[in-house]
Amino acid sequence: MDTPANLVSQHQLIESMYLDHHVWLRQWLNQRVSHPINAADLVQDTFIKLMQNKQQLLDIKEPRAFLLHIAKHIMIDKQRRYHLEKSYLSSLEQQLEQYESQLSQQDISDAIDLLDFLSVTLADTSIYVRQAFVMYYFEGYSQSDIALKINKSLRSVQGYLAQSLSLCYASKQRLDDINHVY
Repeated sequence: MDTPANLVSQHQLIESMYLDHHVWLRQWLNQRVSHPINAADLVQDTFIKLMQNKQQLLDIKEPRAFLLHIAKHIMIDKQRRYHLEKSYLSSLEQQLEQYESQLSQQDISDAIDLLDFLSVTLADTSIYVRQAFVMYYFEGYSQSDIALKINKSLRSVQGYLAQSLSLCYASKQRLDDINHVY
């Protein structure tokens, strides 16, 4: 439980870590990203993530290693989202050429937001949950075909789909609650 003294201690620790390590982290990231602004954004995202994980703060023995761990995960997430968006846009471009239809920028943006939402929501699930979800809802496979392809029972596939829908519903509810507050 966060007591007032514990909150002050956490705040001081975050402030100290920021003052002691943000320049070093930005320099490290500058060597790995294409633009200094991207590195600065990653530094800020790293410290925001650090503030969201207050429970771990007092257990940190190696601040730089811990910050690098967070920053690397954020870079991986951003890279994954970039590739997902790039793949989706490439697919859209092919479909547009094939069907000679035009989607509005809003449609594209909404689709990217949806894919990002699904990607984040299902990121921590097993590979089978993600495969079943994509195969069923995006590729049109039947549940029995999915079971054969991923070498699992039909009941397992149904469980994977139920789990994915449950996670999506819970994430949507959290988003709705956040949007309702603001």
